[in-house]
Amino acid sequence: MQKNFFLIIFINLIIIFLITEAACYFYNVRHYKKKPAYSLFKIQSFDKVYEMIKREKLRKPIGLQYKNRPILLLGCSYAYGYKLDNKETLAYLLSEKMKRPLYNRAFEWNWGLNTMLYQSRREDFYKEVPNPEYIIYVFTSDHREKANCSSFDPIFPYPSVRYISKNGKLEKEKFPFRYNLHMFRTYSEYKVYKYSQEYLDNSANSFFIQTKKEFDKHWKNYKFIILIYERDKEYIKSEHKNWEELVKQGFTVISTTDLTGGIMDKKEYFISDNYHPSKQAWNVIVPNLIKKLEEIK
Repeated sequence: MQKNFFLIIFINLIIIFLITEAACYFYNVRHYKKKPAYSLFKIQSFDKVYEMIKREKLRKPIGLQYKNRPILLLGCSYAYGYKLDNKETLAYLLSEKMKRPLYNRAFEWNWGLNTMLYQSRREDFYKEVPNPEYIIYVFTSDHREKANCSSFDPIFPYPSVRYISKNGKLEKEKFPFRYNLHMFRTYSEYKVYKYSQEYLDNSANSFFIQTKKEFDKHWKNYKFIILIYERDKEYIKSEHKNWEELVKQGFTVISTTDLTGGIMDKKEYFISDNYHPSKQAWNVIVPNLIKKLEEIK
């Protein structure tokens, strides 16, 4: 009787697993109108996903008519310009006002510190982005958690790239997870297990420092700026305790509060349906940011 009970439980778990797997897959097929990177029972490598995103999704370089050394923009959907027209984005405003070409290599869907490092280790990246004078990474404090979790949303159509520390170096981790295991891992890491403040700070610093080492192999005399977007009291510079270490390593750290005198929490600074920066936010930030950039020696 007891054996039959456990057998029934086991069979039901298998059925639930299969139904969940198939439901997530077909949700992605329907919602995103194409076969997702997560195929049924298999997750595609980020290398293939990156090639597709680079080919179909990234914003095009702008300001190529200008002769000054370019700007490279990195980060997540904030830097990408979520739901903004091209002329409303941080990238466009910087390019237009500074008269420089600008390469926006930020994107949505869980991009951030992890994809910054990933791109820095690709040789083709340096053929596509010629010798920038300014490298600007738009940082929000959830980037620390993003870089240390499988994903924020297990039904994203694209997996993220994940790094783990091995002998002091961040190495790309394989992604042998299906939908269910991916969801469980995401939940257990982000929702249940909270990394310590010190761990998150040190991890973020490792991503920046190791990315800079890669850039140093290819580019000289550039300025690496971390722009902290402080959108509310939970996303502020003071959350990260060791910016000073990055300044010692040659980074310039600027917060939006430094530029505007206050947290970017006014209603007009958000797009209509969420916390992403609006065109009004960038219109306020960019003139002051340019002044800071021009002061950097």
